[in-house]
Amino acid sequence: MSTELQKQGVERQEPPLPTGATPLEAPVRGVTLLEDRAQVTRQGTVRVRAGQNRVVLAGIAPVLQDVSLRAEVLAGPARVADVRVRRALRIRTVDKPEAARVLEERLRVLQREYGQLHEDQQRNRFRFERVGNMLVLGAGEIPEDAGWGMGTAAQWQDTFDAMFRRARQLREETLQASFRMEHLSDELTAVARQRQALDRVDHQVVAWLEADLLASGEGEVEVRIDYVVPNAMWRPLHTARLLEGGQVRFTSSAAVWQDTGEDWKDVELQFSTARSSLGIEPPLLSDDLLTVKKKNETVLVQARQVAVQKAGLGSAPAKGSAPATVDLPGVDDGGETRNLRASGKSTVPSDGRPNVVPLFTFEDAARSELVAFPELEAKAFLRAVARNTSPGPVLAGPVELLRDNGFVGWTQTLFVAPQEKFELSFGPDDAIRIQREDKKHREEVDSVSKWTEQTLHRLIYLSNLSGEARTVTVTERIPVAEIEHVKVALDTKKTTGEPVLDENGFVTWKVELPANGNTTLHLWFRMSMAPGVQLT
Repeated sequence: MSTELQKQGVERQEPPLPTGATPLEAPVRGVTLLEDRAQVTRQGTVRVRAGQNRVVLAGIAPVLQDVSLRAEVLAGPARVADVRVRRALRIRTVDKPEAARVLEERLRVLQREYGQLHEDQQRNRFRFERVGNMLVLGAGEIPEDAGWGMGTAAQWQDTFDAMFRRARQLREETLQASFRMEHLSDELTAVARQRQALDRVDHQVVAWLEADLLASGEGEVEVRIDYVVPNAMWRPLHTARLLEGGQVRFTSSAAVWQDTGEDWKDVELQFSTARSSLGIEPPLLSDDLLTVKKKNETVLVQARQVAVQKAGLGSAPAKGSAPATVDLPGVDDGGETRNLRASGKSTVPSDGRPNVVPLFTFEDAARSELVAFPELEAKAFLRAVARNTSPGPVLAGPVELLRDNGFVGWTQTLFVAPQEKFELSFGPDDAIRIQREDKKHREEVDSVSKWTEQTLHRLIYLSNLSGEARTVTVTERIPVAEIEHVKVALDTKKTTGEPVLDENGFVTWKVELPANGNTTLHLWFRMSMAPGVQLT
């Protein structure tokens, strides 16, 4: 164990690993993943002698929950007296000799250049001061030379011009050296920081298990260790592919994330929907206070939107436009704890990235049709209704939609039991164009009953731009009255065709669109309100 640590460049470990203990090789054999944690099972053999033996298992997850640690002997002449987890701070220096050599050479070059510039700057400053002194002395000697008749004005001008040019040149060279030194100083600081970073000591938390085994004799002992770790989770992830001939191939997988500090290599994965974090205590009931008030003489009718629940088709409700990222829901198990097992062994590294593990695949002959809901969106979508022919349920989660031409998009499905039907939408048909228009035809009051009657007219325009005939199922809706003071009726004489009207107010047509053809659907309905009814 010490040889392996030396290869990794470890300088010291605080506290150090125990000496004199027998190493135990117990790799991870199985992992049961929950919504927000994982139960890890390790198993291995070790040879013991009669009496007390201390074995050490290195390389386990430092984040494991101490209270969840369990150890037992499966076979062999021994029993577990005690098991505990130890943690330490591994202090190591990263070994990068080539990078350090390059940075040190760069530092030497920059320091030499900085020193040369500093010398040149000092020399130019000294020369600039001497030229200044010579100008002052020369200006003082001009009156004396003029009194003795020595020199001319042209000679004095040439001399002073040359000295002023030299002074300006020295001043310019001094300023340029200052600017260059400032730049080199910043570069030296940056390179020095990089070099210092290579000498930085890295800290890493490591953990190991210590177990005391009491053996009645010498022999091989098989030990199993179980513990729970956080920073691990899973969510259902599905893929649906629409094949030629109307077949739907549905693959259910599990997306796994883990950042526990230990890699799971070639392990058996099991996925559970149990929620141990919810607790076991029932909720407390609070008082429900009832009050009375005087009845209002005016009947107020409120128009509201009601979501109609559909049983047996397993499709999630629409949430507007498609999200930029897939929102992974919680694990919906239909009220019963489910345990799903991966088909083979898998490897999940401790890097926090998603890993997709396939669970099962099934195919079914789906019923495909074009459907349109013009009130929600002016498009016709290809919908496939299939049956879950697998022995297990399909858990709620995102579904990746694929066709022969590639990726279509993402949708979501709810819990689908075995042999239950579910529907999937495989995107819009670009050849179908739809336009919707509402018209309020008239409103009148009956002279005898005093009921107010409104007649409404809705038009739906459909066009087929392809060279093939299309059949589109168009669904519209009309209001549904919940009180006797309001009545809603479909005008079958003026409405196009013979649509089907259900109890929820949905009106459905089967429309045959010829190649490059178009048609118009007319929907007429009447809404009658009793006297004193106000619509809000």
